Amino acid sequence: MWFVPTGEILASGKWSVSGYRRGTNFIQGYTNIGDFAGTVGYGIKDRAEIFGSFLFDTRIDRDVKPLFVQDANFGGVLDRYPRVNQAWTGDNVGDFYVGAKVNLWSEYRQNPLAIAVRGIVKLPTAKDSVGNGTGKADFSIDGIISKEAAKLVETAGYAGWEFRGKPDGFDAPSGAFHYGVGVTFPSRNFLRVFGELNGTVPNQDTITMASATAIRATDGTFPPLISATENIHRATIGLTVQAKNGFFAGIGGSWNVPTRARNLAFTDDDQLGDYYDWQLRIGYHPGVRVYVPPPPPPPPPPPPPPPPPEHTLTVRVQCDPCEVEVGKSSTVTATVQDSQSCSVTYRWSAPSGTLAQPAERQTLWTAGQQEGSVPVTVTVTCPTDNKTATDTVNIRVTRPPVRQYMFEDVHFDFDRYTLRPEATRVLDEAVTAMRETPTLRLTIEGHTCSIGTAEYNLALGDRRANAVKDYLTSRGVTADRLQTISYGEERPKYDNSREETRRLNRRAALVVRLQ
Repeated sequence: MWFVPTGEILASGKWSVSGYRRGTNFIQGYTNIGDFAGTVGYGIKDRAEIFGSFLFDTRIDRDVKPLFVQDANFGGVLDRYPRVNQAWTGDNVGDFYVGAKVNLWSEYRQNPLAIAVRGIVKLPTAKDSVGNGTGKADFSIDGIISKEAAKLVETAGYAGWEFRGKPDGFDAPSGAFHYGVGVTFPSRNFLRVFGELNGTVPNQDTITMASATAIRATDGTFPPLISATENIHRATIGLTVQAKNGFFAGIGGSWNVPTRARNLAFTDDDQLGDYYDWQLRIGYHPGVRVYVPPPPPPPPPPPPPPPPPEHTLTVRVQCDPCEVEVGKSSTVTATVQDSQSCSVTYRWSAPSGTLAQPAERQTLWTAGQQEGSVPVTVTVTCPTDNKTATDTVNIRVTRPPVRQYMFEDVHFDFDRYTLRPEATRVLDEAVTAMRETPTLRLTIEGHTCSIGTAEYNLALGDRRANAVKDYLTSRGVTADRLQTISYGEERPKYDNSREETRRLNRRAALVVRLQ
């Protein structure tokens, strides 16, 4: 992709070359690092790829003024470039990286995804007097996975550890975890959009100088004895154009974190582009290997023509559905197999029920009012030689089950017969059921708790039952389907000796009657 590799490798004997510009921004010193590099890769026996990347120009721009400030977070040294002591280093040779990637799984070999292991060695070729490197060798090892989906989207990710050499005169991080994930779309088009997230997390939060005067800037300032390191995380998006002959060019934009607003007391440079940078590359890559299925074998020679076959005629009946309720219908279909492709005639029959089109290949059969298994038979006839075939299907006729209804009680406040807001949910369920079942009737029972006289409670229960009835009729239920009765306190459903259960007796019950 760009910073994120895939698990695939170059085919055996294939080369790739490229040149690129990489930009990275740091809080420390408000520094921008611009690297210009050339790379080359070579595939070995479809299992490995060796490569090298030479930073032929590394430019470092430090915007803090003065160059060092006694603030460990932004006025100190960079752990990967600790000896930079000037605002602009100019054009200088950087480090040289060599490595190898070993492919373990490949989609070319029809594995579900690509898996590889990569090792990289950094050779310290950077110009020591300028400080655009640590002056020490590094080594890193990574695990890489990638997957192309539907020849349209390719995703990749890697993670690994970097073993760092410590620069002389500094107690710097000796290692760092690094990672990256990315996606490219469309993966096989000449114009591709990519997005990546990669980062590095060193194993120390600080870098410490052995001597407070080990580094002196060109303006005479000294860095703090201890400087903070940074966990760099970079998000990149961009475009790559690649021709069919392998030549490509790409451009992208990156934003990296952490970020921190400049302290304007220590810089007079424009901070508009802080933590944003541009990436550029151009080169040649023949592409990775892809699986190509072998050509199909040639078709066998045609067999000699067979002798004229005997006339065979069969028919098969299918029902849909094969179980219906009384008075309901099933579609029966005849499927004919005929060695002479004869235009057959159809004749359907059944001992009960009715057939809509008994002379057609497909017809509707409607069940009668008797339960049980009914055989439906079709007979097909070829008019050229009067050959016939018959098949029967049994359709089970059942009666619909009687639906059971049960509704929750409608509860009322003490000495009240007005409906609570939550009662409408229960009553709306009853309205829906009565609309669906015309034979459904309800007896509405009014109940009370034991507080009050029997005569008063009998009247209160009647008012509660009628409040429910009034709501149901307002929703379209006819009054002749509703019956009310009051039991007052005579039929308590719950214990009347305790208020927590007594309050549940202030209710109206919906008793179902089916006709």
